Amino acid sequence: MTDSQTPMPPFVLLTQDDCPNCERLKLMLEKPLRGQFDAQIEVLHRQRHPEAFSALTESSGVRSTPALIHRASGKVLLNTGGLGEVRSFLLTPHA
Repeated sequence: MTDSQTPMPPFVLLTQDDCPNCERLKLMLEKPLRGQFDAQIEVLHRQRHPEAFSALTESSGVRSTPALIHRASGKVLLNTGGLGEVRSFLLTPHA
């Protein structure tokens, strides 16, 4: 199977340098959630992947980081400060 045939994770995390809330969300995903969603989330870093980051922010209307986006539905979670909200967004089926 080539990379182009590998299924994309259902969620994207938009992040960037010098973003304390981005770091807080990454720690939340790593520590309390114990990495259980790592395989489901593609991290898209503004400075490392500027073209892809810009394309996704343009298509989704997101103007701040961090943001979690469900690819298939286009639903966005901007309120990433609480464990409950993040877990619920990642576990809820999005239509």
